Amino acid sequence: FVRRRLTAVCVCAVGCLLGEIPTTVAQADWTTYHADGALSGVDHSSGAAVPFAAAWNVPGLAGNIWAEPLVFGGLVIVATETNDLYAFNEATGAPAWHINLGAPVSASALPCGDIPPTVGITSTPVIDPSTSTLYAVADLASGSSASHTLFAVNARTGALVFSRSVEPPADNPLNQLQRESLAFDHGRILVGFGGNDGDCAQYRGYLVSAPADNTGGNEVYAVPTTREGAIWSGGGAPAVDAAGNVFVPTGNAANGPGSQFDHGDTLEKLTPDAAELDYWAPSSWAQDSANDADLGSVSPELLPNNLVFQGGKNGNGYLISTTSLGHIGGERFSASVCNSFGSDAYANGILYVACTNGVHALNIDAVNQRF
Repeated sequence: FVRRRLTAVCVCAVGCLLGEIPTTVAQADWTTYHADGALSGVDHSSGAAVPFAAAWNVPGLAGNIWAEPLVFGGLVIVATETNDLYAFNEATGAPAWHINLGAPVSASALPCGDIPPTVGITSTPVIDPSTSTLYAVADLASGSSASHTLFAVNARTGALVFSRSVEPPADNPLNQLQRESLAFDHGRILVGFGGNDGDCAQYRGYLVSAPADNTGGNEVYAVPTTREGAIWSGGGAPAVDAAGNVFVPTGNAANGPGSQFDHGDTLEKLTPDAAELDYWAPSSWAQDSANDADLGSVSPELLPNNLVFQGGKNGNGYLISTTSLGHIGGERFSASVCNSFGSDAYANGILYVACTNGVHALNIDAVNQRF
């Protein structure tokens, strides 16, 4: 999911967007990145796998697609880099509704990056099924600058409900990329920020927590480094447990070997309103930051027995306790796995890791806390 750029939507029978599912099984809604707060990546309504077969396709959308399509109420909903939201009939592909949220930012206006020709909605939106509201963050052209705006849209009709700024409180908006997928947590919308591809210009990582009902102010967690420390998860999302605790990794930060710990290359545990509760970092955090061995290149994966798996660019996989993260070097288990980008998936004791050289399957022993 890290470098996906599409200009058409293709759905396979019953739905390649959700995985391989037999045509006799009704598929569940898919309202958030990777299906649920644990980021399992599993359609739990599916049965035995069947070969993919094209059901319909919609070519020639207005912009490229970097976000994961969502499924809700019989609709497939797609966001594009031109700030367009489209909904199509899940069974036939017939258009249901469309809304444009405003002019996107020209890629040429950014100090660096890899999303041409425009940057609009890059992250996967999220849907609150209880209110049928879809939330998406659009990067809007604003004179010679940009503005990151959260839009709430009726997921059934496409009608605009409200919009509000989710701009981080510091740094140049052109230097901040809203790549991480959105998450819904106890009435809050979680919005992660990092920099453009290339780590150019001054930016820091932020997690903005905005009220889903547009009542009250935003809350913000800022990575306490002087520069970098992106919250982007390789395009993935924050993991959210049943209690509402939020788990987000950060990327390489400015301070390297010999510097004071600055929460770069760190797994953060936060409240729904973005207050820090705990953290963990590998003992190699400083060297990882110096080598751009980004822990934040992959989403955390919540596992049974109060464990979370975290991979990254340094090639290792880590099992960490969600109840006591352990700070620096406090993981329960670690081993070499692979250079990882994007998001993993978990089902029936097997963790499927998104490696740069293919998918690797790990047997997770949650009782003995190892793999």
